Amino acid sequence: MKTVEDALHFLVPMDIDGSRDQSVHLMRCLASLLGDRIAKITLFHVMAGRYLSEHMANIDFRARNVISTSKFRELRQNYIDSRIRPVLEAARDEIRQVDLSAEIEIVIEDGDPVDRIVERAGSEDVDALILQRSGLSRVSDMFVGSVTTGVLHREVHCSIYLTGSRLIEQGCQPRCCLVALDESEHSREALARAGRLVSGCPDVMERVILVHVLDLAECAPALAEGREVAGAADRLLDDAASFLASRGVDEEKIRKVAACGDPAEVLVDVADREKADVLFMGRRGRSAVKDLFMGSVSRKIIYRCPEPVIVLVSVD
Repeated sequence: MKTVEDALHFLVPMDIDGSRDQSVHLMRCLASLLGDRIAKITLFHVMAGRYLSEHMANIDFRARNVISTSKFRELRQNYIDSRIRPVLEAARDEIRQVDLSAEIEIVIEDGDPVDRIVERAGSEDVDALILQRSGLSRVSDMFVGSVTTGVLHREVHCSIYLTGSRLIEQGCQPRCCLVALDESEHSREALARAGRLVSGCPDVMERVILVHVLDLAECAPALAEGREVAGAADRLLDDAASFLASRGVDEEKIRKVAACGDPAEVLVDVADREKADVLFMGRRGRSAVKDLFMGSVSRKIIYRCPEPVIVLVSVD
């Protein structure tokens, strides 16, 4: 398994409509902040058979080997050359406006977008996946009808960056980073990833907020008896602050928050109040992400915090 010190490989799925701009802009921001710590960027498009839509009447689907016919291959290549490749090349050129030595490759495939993204994100050399949130809709408080939702419901063993509006509006200069902490390995990796980003922009980063939320069931008896409830939280926060300081983060910029309550409510409140640009939190794999439809912490934060970039960090 790669460590946080290794150079990163980002996978950026792209559509060919205007919604791709969020992902490209975020990738460009990260490139400007991380620089040589990025080894490779893959711009990835899954066609999902769109190139057939205008030519259905000309194709006999009774034939067994339609996909191997010369006509099919011609339609596919023409669609790639005229509709897809120019869009991906323009995105590549935009990212290259940043002084970046990383390889930027273009990959175009057929298939189901969710399946293909998950499969490629699961390859050993991919460290992070960028997904946009513009396609998410609310129906009975649920996310439906988007590739992003489909990917979030699958088992993906890499970190996921969900686009947010504030970082782009501020010209890729993050001023506030929030890190949600607990005792898990996923949380420790989220802290490490946050430290890597923050150390790349010391001049613009104004504050790093470390947050640990104690469960009400844990807090209530202690509060009723007048006992100290923040001891373990203080140790966790102090250790996290020491780690960031060891990575070169100015200790005066680090703030620690320990609170009792619903984790999602506390994190949303802190993110809104502090105008967080980036929010890092651990992600425990598929079983936790399934709870996006059942009121989990991740689901609430993704829906209620559209401004910050949300980074869901997982550990293999």
